[in-house]
Amino acid sequence: MQTKEWYNKMEVLKQYPISSTTYKKRIKNIDSSKTKFTTSKSGSPTRLIHHSILDELFRKRRRLSSKEFEQTIKWVRNHHWNFIGNIVPVTSTLKDLKNKMRFFFEALKTLQMEKNQIILFYTIEMNPNDNYYHAHFLVDCAKDMLVLGDIEDKLAIICEPNTKNESRIHLEEYDMKFGKDGAIYSSKEERYFYEILG
Repeated sequence: MQTKEWYNKMEVLKQYPISSTTYKKRIKNIDSSKTKFTTSKSGSPTRLIHHSILDELFRKRRRLSSKEFEQTIKWVRNHHWNFIGNIVPVTSTLKDLKNKMRFFFEALKTLQMEKNQIILFYTIEMNPNDNYYHAHFLVDCAKDMLVLGDIEDKLAIICEPNTKNESRIHLEEYDMKFGKDGAIYSSKEERYFYEILG
């Protein structure tokens, strides 16, 4: 959720996984009603961009290179996802859960028609009431390639089923109601581990 009306270059670079060069390229043909200049403390002009066009200009659907690891969280928060969920196995160590999530990704890949059609982002967090771990995840795939049932079948291999008293697997389509909030929640940086596969 935007809390400001106008953003300067540094604020844009903090929010979106782009370089200064990309920033300059994207603002070349910006609508003049959506930008303005103010004077900085040093007296130089500072460009401000209206919040209503930030995503249009800077939210880009591309993969990160291995050199851009530090941009991972910003990329995840600005990417378009198809599914969101979490699993809470009965007893999973950090290492065990990493292996389960990597197995889950490989299982999902068996459903793709061509290479590189699936991206999985996951984070691992300690359970609040014991010394085991659970995982939050986001899935991106080619449109209509996966349905909830396909993913639930693969999750059932790595996690115990839901019962009347306990929810072990949660999965839903990532739709407009989430905005960026679902991705922001799934990518909280204080979690123990995160990884993008795909």
